[in-house]
Amino acid sequence: MVLVSTTAVAQEKNVTSAETWPNFRGSGGLGRATAADPPLSFDVDSGQNILWKVTLPKHGMSSPVVWNDRIFLTGADPDSRQIYCLDVTTGDINWTHDVNRLEGESADGTLPRVLEETGYAAPTPTTNGRYVAAVFATGELACVDWNGKRLWAKHLGVPKNHYGHASSLISDGDRLFVQFDHDAGAKLLAFDFSTGKLQWSVTRTLIAWSSPILIDNAGRNELVLANSNAVDGYDPQSGDILWHVECLGGEVAPSPAFSDGRVFVANDGEFATAIDIRDRDVGAKVDWQWDESLPDTSSPVADRGLLILPTAFGVVSCLDAATGTLRWEHEFDVGFSSSPIVAGDRVFLADLSGTVQIFKLNASFELLGKGNLGEPIYATPALVGNRIFIRSLRQLFCIQSTNN
Repeated sequence: MVLVSTTAVAQEKNVTSAETWPNFRGSGGLGRATAADPPLSFDVDSGQNILWKVTLPKHGMSSPVVWNDRIFLTGADPDSRQIYCLDVTTGDINWTHDVNRLEGESADGTLPRVLEETGYAAPTPTTNGRYVAAVFATGELACVDWNGKRLWAKHLGVPKNHYGHASSLISDGDRLFVQFDHDAGAKLLAFDFSTGKLQWSVTRTLIAWSSPILIDNAGRNELVLANSNAVDGYDPQSGDILWHVECLGGEVAPSPAFSDGRVFVANDGEFATAIDIRDRDVGAKVDWQWDESLPDTSSPVADRGLLILPTAFGVVSCLDAATGTLRWEHEFDVGFSSSPIVAGDRVFLADLSGTVQIFKLNASFELLGKGNLGEPIYATPALVGNRIFIRSLRQLFCIQSTNN
């Protein structure tokens, strides 16, 4: 571990319990950091606003999650799968939990085939502030307590798909939701977070590599998932289907977005679609569709009446969320796999070269700043308070203003 600024550590600002990042893309998986105010520039070469960086023990594409003074990540290789707990202030690894040889695993320990880029630790873990759960491309699912002691674990079966399992976990605090999509026996599972007891299970006939989101739809909680053909809303308590809209196609990796009563989905080669779910009597209906520059892995984000759509080839589009009208389009030099995060009126978006582009969430394009980490970025950053936590292929960076 490399500590870049001991002075900055000594002057560390507290992270309150309200400033947490419990799963992929933050609260609800929506990509919005409502209380965040991180710096608009940083540079790893000069050390500008780099509080610390740490080399992680194993490869992983999962993104960091944060709860108060702790960061949780995963890493994996053919020998074992691991959950890490790091200290927010220093980046020191507080504990490591090994996940392997679970009950239900194949006798010969057969591992699934995965793309080198995806690896065995692509899904992001989740925490409710008491427990931490992680799932891996091997089908191993484990839950540990705050000190890294295993509470329960299950082998869900080796998933069969050609990319490797990538859907991240999400929790409503009491229940742990697992989108276990694969070509043989895909399911949406809900477990009691504390005990691992299965509360309900729903069969999924079509799959995706996207992740679920949890939304508040006018006072009704909904768990929203995409697949290669449709978007579904479920009751988190029972697993009952609430609505179903067919509007997708292809191999779907981007996760849904939500804002102001609309769910947004998009996939390269298909459409971006806005689904109005506000009127329960009428049911979910398509408001508009747009078929220009679309994401293939990076997920859209919606806020303040606007929808941001990044692409793997560098084009970012901003649409009016209500009408689908194009407000602006900007072509960056490098494309995106990481998903954008909104903090106030700013969007933070890490490209594949390791540059974080920071632009205004506005009806006209305005670049506000950028940060350079010098390493490829695939994971999505966590924005908590005045800090950014972002993972490269082997390192985790903590970014914070180091000015007195």
